[in-house]
Amino acid sequence: MLLRKSKFVSPVSKNTRSGGIYAQSPRICPKTGKPLNSSRKYRWLMWMFPIMGLFSLIWFLIRVIPKPSRATYPCQRFAAPFASGFVIWIAGLIGSALAYRRAKRFLHQSRYIVAGICIVVSVMALWLSVSITGRTPAEAAFTPTEPPNNPMGVAKGIHPGRVVWTHEPAATSWDGQTGAWWDDDNTNQGVVDYMVSKTIKTLTAEPSDAQAWDALFKHFNQNRGLGDVGYRRGEKIAIKINMNQENSSGGNWSSSMGTPSPHVIYSLLKQLVNVAGVPGSAITIYDASRYIGNPIYDKIRSDPDPDFQNISFVVKTNLARNGRIAVSHDTANPLHTRAGTAYLPRCVTEADYLINMALLRPHTLYGITLSAKNHFGSVYFPSGGGWTPSPLHNHGGRSRGMNTYNCLVNLNGHRHLSGKTLLYFIDGLYPALHQSGNVIKWESFGDDWCSSMFASQDPVAIDSVGLDFMRNEPRCTEVTGNPENYLHEAAQADNLLSSTAYDPEGDGTPLASMGVHEHWNNPVDKKYSRNLGTGDGIELVAPSFATEDGPIENVTSGNKYDYTRHAINEANPGDEIVISEGVYHENINFSGKNVMLSSADPGNPAVVAGTVLTGNVSDGPVVTFARGEDEGCVLAGFTISGPQAGIYCSAASPAITSCRIENNGSSGIELREGSNPAITNCKINSNAGSGIEMQAKASGRMTIYNRPVISNCVIAGNLDHGVSGGLPTITNCTIASNTGFGISNSRPAVINSIIYYNNAVNDAVQIENDADTITYSNIQGGWPGQGNIDAAPCFAEPGFWNLGGTLDDVTDDYWVAGDYHLRSQAGRWHAGSQSRLQDMLTSPCIDTGNPDSDFSEELPPNGDRINMGAYGGTYQASMSFSR
Repeated sequence: MLLRKSKFVSPVSKNTRSGGIYAQSPRICPKTGKPLNSSRKYRWLMWMFPIMGLFSLIWFLIRVIPKPSRATYPCQRFAAPFASGFVIWIAGLIGSALAYRRAKRFLHQSRYIVAGICIVVSVMALWLSVSITGRTPAEAAFTPTEPPNNPMGVAKGIHPGRVVWTHEPAATSWDGQTGAWWDDDNTNQGVVDYMVSKTIKTLTAEPSDAQAWDALFKHFNQNRGLGDVGYRRGEKIAIKINMNQENSSGGNWSSSMGTPSPHVIYSLLKQLVNVAGVPGSAITIYDASRYIGNPIYDKIRSDPDPDFQNISFVVKTNLARNGRIAVSHDTANPLHTRAGTAYLPRCVTEADYLINMALLRPHTLYGITLSAKNHFGSVYFPSGGGWTPSPLHNHGGRSRGMNTYNCLVNLNGHRHLSGKTLLYFIDGLYPALHQSGNVIKWESFGDDWCSSMFASQDPVAIDSVGLDFMRNEPRCTEVTGNPENYLHEAAQADNLLSSTAYDPEGDGTPLASMGVHEHWNNPVDKKYSRNLGTGDGIELVAPSFATEDGPIENVTSGNKYDYTRHAINEANPGDEIVISEGVYHENINFSGKNVMLSSADPGNPAVVAGTVLTGNVSDGPVVTFARGEDEGCVLAGFTISGPQAGIYCSAASPAITSCRIENNGSSGIELREGSNPAITNCKINSNAGSGIEMQAKASGRMTIYNRPVISNCVIAGNLDHGVSGGLPTITNCTIASNTGFGISNSRPAVINSIIYYNNAVNDAVQIENDADTITYSNIQGGWPGQGNIDAAPCFAEPGFWNLGGTLDDVTDDYWVAGDYHLRSQAGRWHAGSQSRLQDMLTSPCIDTGNPDSDFSEELPPNGDRINMGAYGGTYQASMSFSR
């Protein structure tokens, strides 16, 4: 029987039109019955590679042929693989087609062997065209060619070979999003000033800034044969800064642009003007090949002092505007290099002194950008593009072998450059990824900003130290090849394996050693031969921040400090640091140091209330434990109050005792990454988040929980939960009057505690979910477990939120701290009078704790049984009343 085909047409198989949008039925495979994917509309994608390759090749040739050094620019490095891949693809296709045509002809001629060879060649060429991507091999990571602590060259300076490294995290606080890194809110000018002062004094080993500058000028003039004289008014100083990323006359930077710090430049200028006595009219800041951006210019011009209004800014000729002056070159002082003859800026040749103010960052052509390469912005090539270092690019890059000519030696060895340099200074507050990249945090600095500056009188030593720092930073990926070749050449300029005679002036007088080079022993100790006493190489020195009469004392060492962070940084494990009463506006990071930090008397409530640690808005928690601190790290006897979290622990388990953690902008204590601190005898009150907030971490199939031990604490009046998350052990605590649950999203073990008056707006449910074990505790609403009760605890005076006279305006609300001692007719502790008062009634929480718990610290009469709540088991426990 023949059946007629159904003429069924589905709604989507029929061409329909709705609003200009077509729907067409899919084609069906007659063999499988499955829809066929129509790729017609995607066929244009097959032309993407040839089109991109062709345009990349054209772009590469147009840009690189006139200036070969552009091959290292990021845009050209991006285009090169497409261009080379395109060339190989075309060559493969053409070769394959030609071989195939030859094979066909030989087959017709019955020359089968030759035809087979042609077919093989055709296939191989075709395979080559589709398999080779044209990627250029990455240069090998930099590995020093000499062993550690093997100095070469002759050290320079008052203290030969000395390099000062000053690291101060408080200088940098940019969160990567708010404003720009150079904003005053993100770079602390006061801290930068402090760093510069410490750096200069440590370099010279002088007690004051004025004496330090006088020592620098006198040492410099003595070496020039000018006698034991310091700075003489009217002498000119040129300051070379590195503006390589500032390639326009607009002067407005992107928020993460890798440029010099305006704060560091301003700080150095304040030292010169206000301390060394250099008039502003004698100071020139310059980069002859670039523009000097508005953040720097405006920072300096914003100082109304006439000296700062008279400082000159010299820039590339065609960019001279908006108060910047055009550079001019001095033909009387040529610089001879293998790239040709260059000339220097007149502001340099006419200056009496030079300060080389470089940047700490990698470079895609040279591997590193430090003080030597900073002078790429100091050269004029009349036949090579004018104010540009382009002719030098092929005479010293990281791809050149060791013991070969390096233009940086000629450049920096000139008598008007190194011969006039008073000070070498490297700005490392916010290093960039490379010369075209944005600023980055460094993994080797705890995933934080580098926050560093370096200074030396030895140009080779300071760049050697900078190289060691960068080669040990995983994110400095451009430090490859042979970036230290110029350091070898400069250190051994008079005894070279390269047999190069460096004579930058062309007067027949070759250079002598320009300084000393070596690598440190390891990236942890950072010791050079002078530090180890094994040689006459580099000495890396970090300033001591100790003062004569600071309010913070390391009682173990006897040193005193102005800032807690400095005391911790310079402490040894096991040291005890005591802080006098006062308000300390700083953020403290223990940085893995197991030390004891305490107020003068942690057991005295008045001293605790008067010793306040408060943080800055953008600097995170007030106190941070995040590098494996354990019970040997103690924080005792402080009031901790800041705009963010009070205390932050990540994979750390310190001891936190006798602290008031209150009025913080987030949670009182935040725990992460399996932190297990011991939190004892603390008041954690009126914080904007939870009293103690914990977050677990998923790690594969495991979940890492925080397991704090919380004892004898009052956790009250917090705007979220009392305790949130984790697997805490809670013993003799009072958790009361919190806006959220007393305990939320947690699996605690609770004993001898009071959890009452929390979560008032949600039926006063005290505990959000099931708990592992709760015993001998007073839980509002009741809770199953041995010894648990549900009775009004009879606090002496519970705390409460005062609404400030307005119901709708929460900004004027404030917490009125209560007294969570238990009322007793026999007597309870009164903190104000430091005595015991008798009440009209007795709390049901007295003598109702676990019979096996230690009650020996409770004063008699104590009923031979511990009390519930925060003061149970302590001398402040309320007394037993015999009914």
